[in-house]
Amino acid sequence: MPKEGAANNDLLVGSVEARNAIRWSLRLHIGRGRRYSVAEVSEGTGVPVWQLNQAMIEAEDSKHRPLPPESFMSVATFLGSSFLQGCIKPTGICVFDPPEGEVSPGQMAANNTDDNATLVRAAIDDVFDEDECPDLIEVGNRMIARGMRLRSLALTRQR
Repeated sequence: MPKEGAANNDLLVGSVEARNAIRWSLRLHIGRGRRYSVAEVSEGTGVPVWQLNQAMIEAEDSKHRPLPPESFMSVATFLGSSFLQGCIKPTGICVFDPPEGEVSPGQMAANNTDDNATLVRAAIDDVFDEDECPDLIEVGNRMIARGMRLRSLALTRQR
């Protein structure tokens, strides 16, 4: 619910913080020693090299220019959720890729039951031990993917 007089309030995320988060995520994914070069991202997205280069300059620098929305969306489509996660880190919100492939509701429930059993076994002593953490990371990833699949299925069938 918006506050009355919200126009007089400070933004929750400032422009320098937002631009530097995008800059950081661009630099994490693009450039020397990274998965993609600037030229490859430009070729794959249609975003000019100069726009990408200017967006990767520190926000406080007068040469910095933020990506226009259509360029940002094109880069996000090309680089995926890990890029977007870096961009929105200041918000505390998480982004995930939608799961691929079809799974029957019965199989989804059975897989969830297996993962819940692993969680219960790990939590039975009220402590997640160090040796349990690798399994819990995988369980968490699968639960997130199943949750996203469930949400997607429900949204497509909702009238």
